[in-house]
Amino acid sequence: MCGIYGIINDKNNRAAQTVLEGLKKLEYRGYDSWGVSIIPQNQKEIQVDKHIGKIGEAITNLPPGLIALGHTRWATHGGVTDSNAHPHLDCNKKIAVIHNGIVENYQEIKEELIKKGHQFVSETDTEVIAHLIEEKSKSKKINEAIFETFKILRGSNAIAVLDFNSQTIIACRNGSPLVIGLGKEQYFLASDVPAFLKETNKVYFLNDGEAVVLNNKGVKLFDIDSEKEKILTPQILDWKLEDAEKSGFPHFLLKEIYEQLKTIPKTTSINEKEIKELAEKINSGYKVVLTGCGTASYCALATKYFFAQQGIDAQAIPSYEFMPFSKFIDKKTIVFAISQSGETADTLIAVKEAKKRGAEVVAVINARGSTLERLADTVLFVGAGPEIAVVSTKAFTSQLSTLYFLTMAVTNKYKEGKEKIINLSEVLTKWFNDQLTSQLIMLAKKLMDEEHIYLIGKHINYPATLEFALKIKETSYVHAEPFAAGELKHGVITLIQKGTPCFVLASNDEIKDEVLSSAAEIKARGGLIIGVAPFESNEFDILIKTPDLKELTIFANIIVGQLLGYYLGVGRGADPDKPRNLAKSVTVK
Repeated sequence: MCGIYGIINDKNNRAAQTVLEGLKKLEYRGYDSWGVSIIPQNQKEIQVDKHIGKIGEAITNLPPGLIALGHTRWATHGGVTDSNAHPHLDCNKKIAVIHNGIVENYQEIKEELIKKGHQFVSETDTEVIAHLIEEKSKSKKINEAIFETFKILRGSNAIAVLDFNSQTIIACRNGSPLVIGLGKEQYFLASDVPAFLKETNKVYFLNDGEAVVLNNKGVKLFDIDSEKEKILTPQILDWKLEDAEKSGFPHFLLKEIYEQLKTIPKTTSINEKEIKELAEKINSGYKVVLTGCGTASYCALATKYFFAQQGIDAQAIPSYEFMPFSKFIDKKTIVFAISQSGETADTLIAVKEAKKRGAEVVAVINARGSTLERLADTVLFVGAGPEIAVVSTKAFTSQLSTLYFLTMAVTNKYKEGKEKIINLSEVLTKWFNDQLTSQLIMLAKKLMDEEHIYLIGKHINYPATLEFALKIKETSYVHAEPFAAGELKHGVITLIQKGTPCFVLASNDEIKDEVLSSAAEIKARGGLIIGVAPFESNEFDILIKTPDLKELTIFANIIVGQLLGYYLGVGRGADPDKPRNLAKSVTVK
């Protein structure tokens, strides 16, 4: 949530414009409003330009300068207004603050600052930070004032401060991501790497409790509690610039859907050692718990079915419901925490509770340098590369592929699992053609004006219906409701009217006839049956034919949902990369 980007020593002396362009690469983190602050040359105060609305076509006329700091907002405290947009200034316009997170005790801080004469112009929790730093800096050096201020703030927060007097950017982290980019005599601060990937892939991901000071001489790392300097050890990312660009596609979402043809097989070449070691532990009697939120929770549920096929009892618990079940977690439990970003607040809370109870934590993540990576005992990187669209696609299928390997490895079938995934990618590549996309475009046009879409599936295809429905909701804002096929006669069938579209997700397996029987019941009541399956049936009014991949047909079924959601969203005028009210990473509860 919320994007942060700052630069020191802009090579073109156009720091504000550079920051604005970098923020456009972070818009998936928040697009209610945007703002840029700059230390302009030969002027006596910070200048700010900020506006509500999406940043995609925005320009700024801020003056030349070498140092700038900007923000793209996902609103929490305070409505979507120009005054609530970041950055926020102190009374003297010498300090500009941007922020990702929630200051839980901002109201009491604000009341004390008002008593001291500070004047507020916004409704946000963030503005108190600027004024509190101003107050502290009356008697302390700016670094000390910022560190002390940050220690007062309650909640999960990341702040970045532009200080006019010292010509620095200072940032602190506790729970929300920040990364440093180290370029050639240029230094960058951001929420995510894509902001500065064009300039450098040499990075340092801040840990909780760390701060950085950026000036024209370089970057210094500090421990916030002790305020002592630390050694900064950067790493080189294997991400390429083209990974974070559209590469000729109209939207990142469509590009990332297509990229799955490469990212799914990529999982066969990584994590082998870790997977085999985890398989041994599970075989030795460790309990298995899988957790995540949203798409990641559906990956957890699908993996539960994969484990069951191998005779392993695994539990799938959404992270936001983890606490009531945590009493069953102990030292003989492996908790698989699934997250694209590694920063999901509820998942991190679940992980901390699991570790408190002695469990081993395995992070199944795509983004590097995350909080979850640091908390985990073992990390399974899925290697999908930057996922820019808010809606997760390639990260999900890479996570599912990686965990499928694990379930196969538990019964000494790792090699077989690897061969199945390679075959899966080959089959998907042949199937994923113009004929499929044309059919889905036509179907999207047919469903364009529908208010409700229903989906049913059974066994491994039940979590597929959950993810399929989520893609439709996220991208097109159409109400899509998934159901387990077995629940049909327990109330769900009352929703069916003449012409009601209902997707039936199926595989060519032992329960195929049961699923078709449910489809027949819907059809008998006038429902429009859209089969997503590797076989034909008289029960289907429309068939989206998928390859026959048995339990792995779930991958094809989900891709159908991703594509249909995309075309439905575009047809209805939505921005598929930036769904309304959503942000890429949910870093606050």
